[in-house]
This record gives sequence, C-alpha cells and structure tokens, in this order.
Amino acid sequence: MKELELVKHATKAQKNSQSKYSNFAVGCSILCEDGTIIYGCNIESAVYPSTLCAERVAIYSALSQGHTKFKAIAIVSDNFAKPCGSCRQIIYEYLGDIPIYISSTEGKEFTTHYIKDLLPYPFG
Repeated sequence: MKELELVKHATKAQKNSQSKYSNFAVGCSILCEDGTIIYGCNIESAVYPSTLCAERVAIYSALSQGHTKFKAIAIVSDNFAKPCGSCRQIIYEYLGDIPIYISSTEGKEFTTHYIKDLLPYPFG
C-alpha cells in the first residue's frame, strides 16, 4: 500500500471525530502486517481526562481485534499535529519503529517520522 493511500484512510477516519469541545478533528489509520486497515478518531468527553486521541483509539482497536504486527500509521489533522506524549509512548510500546505519516486534512502531502525521533527517551 502506498503511503498516500494510508493517509487518505486517516482522512476518512477523521470524519468520525467526536470533537465537540475542541473542534479539532483528528483521524488515524494503521496498516497491519496482514493488510488490514484499522481506523481511529479522537473522541472527547466533557470530563477531559476521559478523552482519547485518534492514535490510541486506533491502536487499542487493532490490539483488541488481535492484530499485533504493524507496517505503518497515518495521522491527519488540520495542522500536521504530531502525536501527544501519551500516544508516543503507546506507539513505542505496541507499534515499534514503523513509519508515522503526518498529514493535514487535505491529505495531499505528508511528512514521515519514526518514534525514535518523536520520543527519544521512552519509558521502559
């Protein structure tokens, strides 16, 4: 699968965002080793600590479906936002050093990162 295709899947996931408090919609797609694509979007709550980022929604969904090996992850937001600290730690623990494609909502261009660069001193 080409990188831009995975970004387009993340853009589709972004449309499901439940971001009525921040109005900052984020979408995520993960390419599993077997070719399955898992979607995630941010889901906000009035009780802010209950909010989940798109990345963790996608990762937890993939894991709960039995997927444990991954090829790439794409994250889409309005401003090329990179994962928060909690998401970086979960990416480190469960996805490993796979490509992380970051794109804007238009999904026409993206940057490629790796967790070792985004989280140089992971816990554990």
